[in-house]
Amino acid sequence: MNLLLSRSLLLAALAAAAAAPVFAGMIEPDALHGKKLLFVIGEPEKDKPSEDALVQDHLKSLGFVVTVAHDSDPASRADGQDLVVISSTIDPDVLQGAYRDAAVPVLTWCAYAYPYMAMTGPELHKDFELIDPVRFPGRTFSGLYGNCVNPVNPIMKAVGEPRTQSFGTFYLLQTEVTWGRPSMGGTVVASIEGDDGEGALFTYERGASMYNGAVAPARRVGFFLSSNNFHLLSAAYGPGQTDPRTKEWYVGLKLFDASLRWAVSPPPTPPKYDPAALTAALTKAAAGKKLLFVGRKHAFEGREADDHMVAHFTELGFKVTFVDQDDPDTATEGQDVLVISATCSKYKLANRYTDAKLPFILYDPLMNDTYAFSGRVRYKEFGPHGEPNESDDPFTAYINIVGSWSPLAAGLKPGPVRMIKDPDVIGWATPGRAAMVIATFPTNPEECPIFAYEKGATLADGTVNPARRVYFALDNPSYDDLTDAGHALWDATVLWTIGGPKK
Repeated sequence: MNLLLSRSLLLAALAAAAAAPVFAGMIEPDALHGKKLLFVIGEPEKDKPSEDALVQDHLKSLGFVVTVAHDSDPASRADGQDLVVISSTIDPDVLQGAYRDAAVPVLTWCAYAYPYMAMTGPELHKDFELIDPVRFPGRTFSGLYGNCVNPVNPIMKAVGEPRTQSFGTFYLLQTEVTWGRPSMGGTVVASIEGDDGEGALFTYERGASMYNGAVAPARRVGFFLSSNNFHLLSAAYGPGQTDPRTKEWYVGLKLFDASLRWAVSPPPTPPKYDPAALTAALTKAAAGKKLLFVGRKHAFEGREADDHMVAHFTELGFKVTFVDQDDPDTATEGQDVLVISATCSKYKLANRYTDAKLPFILYDPLMNDTYAFSGRVRYKEFGPHGEPNESDDPFTAYINIVGSWSPLAAGLKPGPVRMIKDPDVIGWATPGRAAMVIATFPTNPEECPIFAYEKGATLADGTVNPARRVYFALDNPSYDDLTDAGHALWDATVLWTIGGPKK
């Protein structure tokens, strides 16, 4: 293959990644036939009968070729398998981290194995939990009802078109329910008890950052089952199958099957780090698009950086309109993309552009609550990292890539990356769990300087996002201080933002 052809293919791949949904799709149910599955089990507790045999029969009915292993077996049993499923009958202290580094997708409902697998932190009741219906009857009643965290997630889409908030019931009766709180690199699909961080069902994409520096070598799924309640997973039977409302409400078994399908589906291939190809792809995509740039015409800081940014947008091929923060937001009419500069004053900008239906990029951390990118508590849910008199943190130049699998990560590897040349203020927010988090800070894993919401995802206030939206930490003068990696992240952000679905 000649160099010109390979570069053309790379540009096409970058453009396709930008246009693709945040979450990749799934294989069809028939494609499960013949997939090899290792089912890891242990000895059940005396007072808690095991339903491993029932689960195994169901896995076979889906078409999997099932091999059984025990918690004391070596992790090499996963070699050659398409999926590893770990039951909660295993002894987590025996299994420990045996399959943590397996380059095979893993699905488990053993909450006590989550820390060993680096899927959650280590603290019981804070990072993970099994809620017992005898000790906590009220909480397990609450656990019957799932909250849809992100309706555009492929697992959610596979069970229908769920509403946001309470969307269905997991079980037919009150029973044990488990949850885990994934890192910001993970994805909560369904939660319980009104806390979107309590992932009854949560995932990690291949390449996503987990806990303690671990990177998912393949897809990972945490599911809300327990040892003896597989038979209680909700599903519509008999006459209930003819009622659309009944079918969409009883989702437990459908979520289980969809989670298996997602786990064995091919993960997205992130683009390689190639800043020149990324800029070329952005130039091609930007040609003729109309960009509305909102800034402060008489900014005391950062106006020069705004001018440089506008000039660069123009060089890329955008038709740029610059408007002042005080101008009416009717200027969005006919535009393709919106950029809100950090030179804007939150006080002056007020609630302009909150109803914008076009994709946009936000730079100022103090406006994250305005646009429902985060919660409302200043300095706790959003703020400026390193800002004197506003932050306890020092200046920094580094961010930590946790979503390397995403096209917004520009092909950068997981871990610390120097974003700006000299240590300075870098903004952040803690977004809603429907956001795709690209970066955190190395020492502040809940503070996120780059994250995105796909069109149709749930924003932090529970509303549905009307178009792609991205927060990219770019304090007033920081554009001129971006490193090569920082510029690549900026290009990738713009490319992804303008590449979304049109309707």
